[in-house]
Amino acid sequence: MTCMKRLSFLAGTTSLLMCACTQMPQAVDFPLAGAANTTSIVIERVERTDSATVLTVRGFNMPGNWINVKETTKLVADGVEYKLREGSSIEIGKAMTLPEDGDTCFTLCFAPLAKECRAFDYIEGDAEGDWRIYDLDLTGKRDANAPEGLPEELKGMPKTDVEPRYAYEFGDVTVNVHLLGYREGVAKDIILPINSLLEEQKSVDVKIDPKTGKGTATFRQYGTGCAFTVVNGRWYGSFYVAPGDSIDLYVNLGNINLNNRFNYYGRVPMEMPTIKQCWTKGGRYDAMNNLPAMTWDSPDSTDISHGLRYNITAEQYTNHVINNYKVSCNHMDRQPWHTWQKEMEKANHQHGLIMYMKQDIRRWMERVPEDTFNLDLHPILPQHYEKVMAHVDTDNPWLLLSEYSHELIKSVPRELKSVQDNRMLQDMILAYDAVKEAYKGQLADSTLQRLRKMDNPFYADMCEDIMTRTLKAIAQSSKNLQNVEEIAPEALFQAIIEPHKGKVVVVDFWNTWCGPCRHALKQVKPLKESGPLATDDIVWVYIANETSPIAQYNEMISDIKGLHYRLNNAQWRYLTDKLFNIDGIPSYVLVQKDGTYALRNDLRDHALLLPTLKDALAR
Repeated sequence: MTCMKRLSFLAGTTSLLMCACTQMPQAVDFPLAGAANTTSIVIERVERTDSATVLTVRGFNMPGNWINVKETTKLVADGVEYKLREGSSIEIGKAMTLPEDGDTCFTLCFAPLAKECRAFDYIEGDAEGDWRIYDLDLTGKRDANAPEGLPEELKGMPKTDVEPRYAYEFGDVTVNVHLLGYREGVAKDIILPINSLLEEQKSVDVKIDPKTGKGTATFRQYGTGCAFTVVNGRWYGSFYVAPGDSIDLYVNLGNINLNNRFNYYGRVPMEMPTIKQCWTKGGRYDAMNNLPAMTWDSPDSTDISHGLRYNITAEQYTNHVINNYKVSCNHMDRQPWHTWQKEMEKANHQHGLIMYMKQDIRRWMERVPEDTFNLDLHPILPQHYEKVMAHVDTDNPWLLLSEYSHELIKSVPRELKSVQDNRMLQDMILAYDAVKEAYKGQLADSTLQRLRKMDNPFYADMCEDIMTRTLKAIAQSSKNLQNVEEIAPEALFQAIIEPHKGKVVVVDFWNTWCGPCRHALKQVKPLKESGPLATDDIVWVYIANETSPIAQYNEMISDIKGLHYRLNNAQWRYLTDKLFNIDGIPSYVLVQKDGTYALRNDLRDHALLLPTLKDALAR
């Protein structure tokens, strides 16, 4: 493949002509990488000659943002460094603003790699955040689905003689993470968001050894969970866990190649690679987790937005959703996937039927300004849901295992006759509501007794366990909350900051389920605990609300130095909507020594944190 915007490298300046080919060139298109800390650039082509190594690089970012190739950029192979000589279509060391489509292309010329070189690293520099792409393959023969370090027994097709079933159990799960292809500094932030039938989604942080790329996390799991591997904010596959599992998770950092291709998708015609993202060993669902990667050949017709317009009636929209489901199922039947993978994808799409009705994505479509079509006059009604429910097989065991399993309980209208007549759905809806109350420590005895009358004791046992753990967490936390729930919303913020007058106060609005919040906490932690902001003259205040489950909240704040407040809904709404008009979390309020304060969401850029707080301390 060649870059659509690529300029002829040989038509450049005299100095660039020094890089010209003198021998028959060796070229590799889109070389596979072993790991990387960025998806903002892609090495699209490598050309090797006796006199130069020429990289065609494609860059992506938001329009108006910029890309900068530092003068320190180099290639490293077998311990030898190859310096950057020249660039074309980019000025080395100078920021280049991206065009309106956020897509640019340029070439870089380096000293020639050794003839025996089979792989190299692209290193921008040694500073924090400098781009690094490791182990770029020059042979064209690397198997991205068998990375180094993957146990031999996981490289073949797993035994699939026993079909997986939902685990009606609860207990602790331990996940031992191994990052395959890891290089020091390439992964700092690993989160495992976990979808469950009755809990929706929770997130688990994994502490990684920066030297080895290994880490461990242990968490409480109720029923089967579908966990997503998120490294540096990017998805590296999903896997299933069961209560009591102690598993080894092998994460293929070579999946960065798939992330990079997504940047191309829709811009440049190209084939999507088939790359396995992760494997597990020692878990109940290993057979399902270790099936080969599925191919990426889904046609546009399986996209729910394909052919969709906003100015259609609810009946037309319902028919569109159903037809899309049928087309998708027909497409899946034709794929060379394992039977389990087809069943799971179909189950996901059945949940999608209800989810798309609830979301009504007609409202997401771009409208013609002068059009007067009023969607409010064409609402989705119970009869439309009933039409969709006719395509949902509630006896399908794969529905319980689906990563979207909670959507059926969460999104379907409870007054539907198809729901009222379905005992399984009725039980799950009652349990779903009970779990929410248990996580607040407010599960009523009457509700627990109703759960006890069900045929399956799992629901009652689960809720009772959550309730016990929640009440214990509340008892442990109450001494630190300082009766905050008794303070009127209008007086709350002043009550929080008043004791610290004469000091600088940083107020962080966050929640346990917020990925960007958790990432920001990790970034700031070394600055305030052992770095330049480790001073008693700065007070760190963290404000969350009741959407942060108390047990998880209590566990997390023990590792976050500062003062913590978990607000009720009225208090949170007053502060975020009326007092500060916050647009999302994390959000920051900076309180000066004299007690004046202002919303400072520019501090989301943590590079501004140090100079801003130093200035505040100096006042």
